[in-house]
Amino acid sequence: MSITSAIFAGRASAEPWAITPRMGISTDYSSNPDLLLIKGTAEEHVAGLLDLPVTYDSDGVEILVRPNGRLSNSKGYSSLASNFAHLDADAQFTSDHGSTTLQAELARDSSLYFAGGLSNGIGVRRDSASTSADWTRAMTERSQIQLDASWSQVHYAQPANATSLVDYRYISAGPTLSFTLSELNTLQLLGSVGKYQSLNPLTDTRSFDARTESTTDSLQLGFNRQLSEIWKLTTSAGYSRSLDHENYYLGPFFLETFKSNQNSGVYAASLARQGETLNLTGSVSRALQPTGFAYLSRQDTVNLGAAYTQSERWDYAVNGTWQKALNPGLNGGSFNVRYLNAQLTANWHWTSQWLISMHVVRVSQERGPPTITAASNGVSVDIVRQFLRSDL
Repeated sequence: MSITSAIFAGRASAEPWAITPRMGISTDYSSNPDLLLIKGTAEEHVAGLLDLPVTYDSDGVEILVRPNGRLSNSKGYSSLASNFAHLDADAQFTSDHGSTTLQAELARDSSLYFAGGLSNGIGVRRDSASTSADWTRAMTERSQIQLDASWSQVHYAQPANATSLVDYRYISAGPTLSFTLSELNTLQLLGSVGKYQSLNPLTDTRSFDARTESTTDSLQLGFNRQLSEIWKLTTSAGYSRSLDHENYYLGPFFLETFKSNQNSGVYAASLARQGETLNLTGSVSRALQPTGFAYLSRQDTVNLGAAYTQSERWDYAVNGTWQKALNPGLNGGSFNVRYLNAQLTANWHWTSQWLISMHVVRVSQERGPPTITAASNGVSVDIVRQFLRSDL
């Protein structure tokens, strides 16, 4: 259960506005937290954790405003143990015929949180802003339409001569049509269009400027099946096309535009088990995504997860993400990034308000050509106090 749904599910008072603070402390050790490609230095850190979700829930309206962050003695944003500050907002309006959801986020964190985004071999500070809207309406008893749109902008605070990551803006929108074939089967048609723009020079000289843009569209056919009371299969497959532009300037003067295509089959499949004590999830996907390089990146991703509740006091989880990204560069070049993040977690619910979480983490990354590999092993312990809900 996500923290948003857990907050709303935990309402016990008639007052619509409430706050449910969470505060804690985290200690961690990493063998190579900077993911340095040649020689890493082990580090230990102590950090404070803060989460202040404010909720409103009344008459078909749910609102969440959630400031949260991590403050530690880590140095800058080049580390997996870096500080972060997020401000999340979510509003959902429901009626008899459908729902509307609005989301927004402001964030400052490390590029390493996002599948190992690197600038000259190290992580850098990542400032981002995003908004999205989702509108769903039932057209008949068996069919519904969903319209969604999103906007995001990312800035990397990297040295002036760094060329690995670029600031970008990404806008996308698209409809999804769903038709219920039976109680167990649902058919979907998913469409989307998007535009990706890099926002800063891609070279290390001031006299030669370059700006890139990708416009993309995709169409997929989806099929979802409820295999049993606890097992569900979700699939989709289709084709995505991207037209890339690279504009060249000499000082303020435009020289020419180079065009290229980036087309690919796209797909997604997930299998989930939701039981009383054991939950399992697995998914595979291929998509064109914005990641902070010259153009959209083709990402192949595999996610595996398991969660087991042993008792009221103990529960466990294991999660793993493997990702291969093909990142197109300038002048038709490209490079590959393989990223692996595996984590084992044990949670001890000391009391109804105190939680102690223990984590073991393995992170590795391979970049090339030429091929360079970096990895880090780590352990951490979080002690978190969940305060009681307070009406506002």
